[in-house]
Amino acid sequence: MEDATGSRQQQGEAAEQPVRSRWTPKPEQILILETIFNSGMVNPPKDETVRIRKLLEKFGSVADANVFYWFQNRRSRSRRRQRQVQASLTAADHPSGIHYDHTFSPNSLSYTMPNPGSSSSFGHNSGGFSGYPGLMQEFEQNPVFCEAEVQSQMMTVFVNGVATEVGRGPVDVKAMFGGDLVVYHSSGLAVEMNEYGILMQGLQHGESYFLVIS
Repeated sequence: MEDATGSRQQQGEAAEQPVRSRWTPKPEQILILETIFNSGMVNPPKDETVRIRKLLEKFGSVADANVFYWFQNRRSRSRRRQRQVQASLTAADHPSGIHYDHTFSPNSLSYTMPNPGSSSSFGHNSGGFSGYPGLMQEFEQNPVFCEAEVQSQMMTVFVNGVATEVGRGPVDVKAMFGGDLVVYHSSGLAVEMNEYGILMQGLQHGESYFLVIS
């Protein structure tokens, strides 16, 4: 009788334990994770793991444990790759039998951004001056407004993994990318935007950002 009771208790405890299912991240989620990892955050603490998970949820379901194990596996792959590179350097004069595992590269993703032409070029007819009427007026009235001066008004950021030129200062997100979007920094923090869809503080040169439909 006691054995039967104990068996039922064990079965009940086993049923309460969550079943770990295999998580297959979407390309957008992989891109975000790789960007964060390559920025130097290779072992995020618990609070950062939660923040990253909330950002990834914009593109599909994910749990904190999925994020934790992804970084754990990514660190293992990185260390293995470093050992392979070191081995290849050591055996440079005698190359034999060194096989490299296929690793993920963000550049291999095919990710289509909304209206990329308006953000990547700065021609007179390209819409690159959208949101900067003062700059457009100066360009038309001042024929000696040379290309170097135009370039000094621009900077390069990475939007959804794509190198993109944007103006320094406030950025009109709706005019530049179209639609109602929220801009997230690669750290997982949303960039402050006013009610007109303008980033008053602008973006930081060389930083990575992600566009999410609001």
